[in-house]
Amino acid sequence: MELGDHSSDHTHRSQLDAVLDEARQTLTRMIGLLEAGALNHLDNADKLRWWQRFETFRNQLPLIDHQLIADAEARDLASGYGFTNLSRFLVRILQLSPGEAASRVRAAMAVGPRSSMLGERLQPLLPRLAALQRDGVVSTEKVQIVERAMHKLSRVGIDPEAVQTAEQLLTDYAPLLGPTDLQRYALRVVDAADPDGPAPIDDQLQHDRRFLELKQRRDGMWWLQGKLSATTGAQLNAILDPLSKPRSSSIEDDTGTTTQIADPRPYVQRLHDGLDEVCGRVLKMSDQPASGGTPASVIITIGVDDLLAKARLAETSDGTMLTSDQLLRIADEADIWPTIINQNGIPLALGRTQRLASRGQTMALTARDAGCSFPGCTHPPSWCDRHHILDWIHGGCTDLDNLTLLCRYHHTHFLQKGWTCRLNADGLPEWIPPRWIDQQQRPQLNARIRRLSAQHQQSRQHRRSAKAA
Repeated sequence: MELGDHSSDHTHRSQLDAVLDEARQTLTRMIGLLEAGALNHLDNADKLRWWQRFETFRNQLPLIDHQLIADAEARDLASGYGFTNLSRFLVRILQLSPGEAASRVRAAMAVGPRSSMLGERLQPLLPRLAALQRDGVVSTEKVQIVERAMHKLSRVGIDPEAVQTAEQLLTDYAPLLGPTDLQRYALRVVDAADPDGPAPIDDQLQHDRRFLELKQRRDGMWWLQGKLSATTGAQLNAILDPLSKPRSSSIEDDTGTTTQIADPRPYVQRLHDGLDEVCGRVLKMSDQPASGGTPASVIITIGVDDLLAKARLAETSDGTMLTSDQLLRIADEADIWPTIINQNGIPLALGRTQRLASRGQTMALTARDAGCSFPGCTHPPSWCDRHHILDWIHGGCTDLDNLTLLCRYHHTHFLQKGWTCRLNADGLPEWIPPRWIDQQQRPQLNARIRRLSAQHQQSRQHRRSAKAA
């Protein structure tokens, strides 16, 4: 009997080794084909299709990690080799960073296989997310974002129905949103499911962890580093962002020909020079008022009911999340542009200070589009132009239903590439690709705008549920 068991173990070990050898041989052959120029024989559509298939394959690889970690946990493998926990065990044997090891263990615990004390197989803690990863439609990064969000809702006292709704929302939008937008959406979902949860604690932690160091080096330069609270960071970004834009110049030769010279500074140097300009302006003031001069404009979106109740999170135009208390603290230090929005999040009316109407329309566009509306573009509002969907010279009105935000590149080149824009039934700007990109010319919506629309719908449903309760 012992001989039979040993033979069975040897058979399984040989099978696993053989499968791994086959996989490595296949991978080596795949790399060889790519290096030999196999992609040169495919058109762009076939290249993208193959790339997407390979990404699906890559997204399924963590399933192997989950099985290995589940087995190591069940057999207490780390303890057998003298380690206090599984993460430290992985750091040593696989030479991972502590953060990567911890992420793999947490992911395996959330979406990996489980078993009861009697050895019965149990479904994963997050079954919907596990199904998405098994199908290869979500990346490891997205799994971590959803897992961390759901971990925040694992404390005692949260309504189980709210937790279930949060998991449904996150798994519905995980395949549709990019990691950055998914992270922001996850913050909103967690805040809706647990409005009395970690927000005040996070606010206090930010206050406790704030610091700034400014030291002069031996070479005469200064070293600056620190951590800013959400409010301070949002205000500083609002000041420096417009000052750090690229600035082009021009020269004229003897014949009168003008040549444009691009800004050679990288972003980090432009940001430094923006700070230098701010310091110069402050020092030139003969009398520095307590308000620091004309305040910067910070565009913040939050429902008026949520603001009055000090509930939910507010979002600035650059994606910074602020609590209601943080928002109220900066209200006297910056121009706050509140918006009245309909059920789809489209601005209907806009509060304004003593400024021209065109500036107010720009603020409304920022609240709606939150940046360049072209599909896949992530440029923030401060880098965008106001674009007439129907050209003004052709009779288009300068109204919100005929305007959208576009970065300079897409504002200049999208017509040449055959794209057209329109507002859909929800009042959101969508883009129609040319036939050489999509034969069916299916409308495309920027993922950021899709996320904001989903957040408005989710907030509306939450308010309805609260009223019904």
